[in-house]
Amino acid sequence: MAFTITEYCDVRDRALAIGLNKPEGLALLPRNFDTASARDDLLHESAVHTVRILFRENDIPETRVEPEGHKIACIQENEFALVLPTLFVGALLLSQNPHLLSLALNVIANYATDFFKGLPGRNKVVLDVVVEDKTQKRSKKIHYDGAIDGLKEINEIAGKVFTDEEPH
Repeated sequence: MAFTITEYCDVRDRALAIGLNKPEGLALLPRNFDTASARDDLLHESAVHTVRILFRENDIPETRVEPEGHKIACIQENEFALVLPTLFVGALLLSQNPHLLSLALNVIANYATDFFKGLPGRNKVVLDVVVEDKTQKRSKKIHYDGAIDGLKEINEIAGKVFTDEEPH
């Protein structure tokens, strides 16, 4: 399993700059959120619809970045991996309701387990989690590429990013 942590754009400013709703709490960001030149260039992972349904079924609130009546196109990868949508975690959520991230990650891990049920070979999951620090001044992207069981480590890493500690 591999984790990488990199600096990320200011999610709220970027959303407003390309005509999206400003995310609060948990939000699913398009794949190219930080690089798209316009709102119509954005692309969601194909799993976004399923993740939204699972969040709704588990009472996990999500802030949609898409304005009312606007749809973001989805992209389908033809590789043997489950590429999940980018999860934005706002500082307010981590300070007031930190268990919600853990719940969201558990729902995603259960979905990934079901997705690969009965498929032979190595099952790979790709997930990006963008976390705001407690000052809401900086965001970092945690990129995960590995087996399903590694998803449980993201919660601890996100907590360290939030408090601006250096994750191991």
